[in-house]
Amino acid sequence: MYLPNEDEKTKALNTVDYSHHEIHSGSSFTSCHKADVANGANLDILVVTPNTTKWSHLTYELEVEAETDVNIYEAPTASNNGTPLAVFNRDRNSSKTAGTTVFHTPTIAGGSEGTLIRCWHLGSGKTFGGGDRGTHEIILKQNTKYLIRLTNATTGNNYMSVKVDWYEHTNK
Repeated sequence: MYLPNEDEKTKALNTVDYSHHEIHSGSSFTSCHKADVANGANLDILVVTPNTTKWSHLTYELEVEAETDVNIYEAPTASNNGTPLAVFNRDRNSSKTAGTTVFHTPTIAGGSEGTLIRCWHLGSGKTFGGGDRGTHEIILKQNTKYLIRLTNATTGNNYMSVKVDWYEHTNK
C-alpha cells in the first residue's frame, strides 16, 4: 500500500519542517541589500510589520569583509522609512504578496534606535552570521518596526550584505 507521504520506490517517509512547508504554501518571502560601507558608517535595514495577526517569523544572514558591530532594535523611531527593497515570494509560482515590508537607509535619529534585542561583533576576514532558524528566528511583533544595523568597525571600507527571510503565519 502506498501512503501519500511515502516514497513509492523506497517506502521512505517524506516530510518537510514547518518553515519549509511555508515556502511550499507561498507564505515565505525574501529580501536583500548590499553596500560598501565607509569607516564608522552604518548599513541599516528597516523591517516593518503590518497591523494584523499574521506574524512574521524572521531569520537573517549577514556577510561582511571586516570587523562589524551588529545590533537589532525593536521599535526605532524612523522619520523616513528609507528606500523600499524588493520582496520576493520564495515560491516563485505563487501570487501571494508579503504584508511585511523592508527598506534600506532609513532616517533614524541618534538615540531613537529603539530597544536593543540582539547584538554581537563579527571579526575580520569574510564572516557570516545568522541563518540557523533554531537560534536566530525572531517572531516579530505586529505593527512594529525593526532596525538591523551593521556598523563598520574598521578604518577602511567594509563590504556588507544583509539577507532577511520570513514566513507569515496566523496562529490557530
